[in-house]
Amino acid sequence: METILQALVIIGGLTFSLATSLLIEELIFGQIVRVAFARRPDFPKRSSEPN
Repeated sequence: METILQALVIIGGLTFSLATSLLIEELIFGQIVRVAFARRPDFPKRSSEPN
């Protein structure tokens, strides 16, 4: 039981650390995270067949 509790504390601490670092990064650098995960527009694929 103690091992499970320790694992939960570690996982919770890592999650909190990641969330905090992402929040600080967003506050400092602005929209870098949004730009990195933004959907890119679909471009038509060029065919490699000769005309």
